[in-house]
Amino acid sequence: MTIQNEMKFEEIIKKNLSDRVQDDSFAKQLYGSLCNTIWSNKTTKDIYSCSWRYAGGLVAAMRFKNENYMDFYCSGGEGEYHSEVYKALQELGYTGAPAK
Repeated sequence: MTIQNEMKFEEIIKKNLSDRVQDDSFAKQLYGSLCNTIWSNKTTKDIYSCSWRYAGGLVAAMRFKNENYMDFYCSGGEGEYHSEVYKALQELGYTGAPAK
């Protein structure tokens, strides 16, 4: 699968979820919801997916707490669409489906 506009997706979540990701629970749920999943935007046709390591690094970077990917890597919920995160990303125009 080709991942399109990776930076656009990341810019959107950084801009819109930076405050929410400061909460440890939401941060772990976001990490888990990015692992082994595919997010797509029907309007723009953008598709996004990333590895567990990359998801951990992305969430850590969004928190500005001197963390790295290992603070989230294998913390649980990988590949699960957590309802709070799913709703937040849906409001940004993205829906998810398990990676194949």
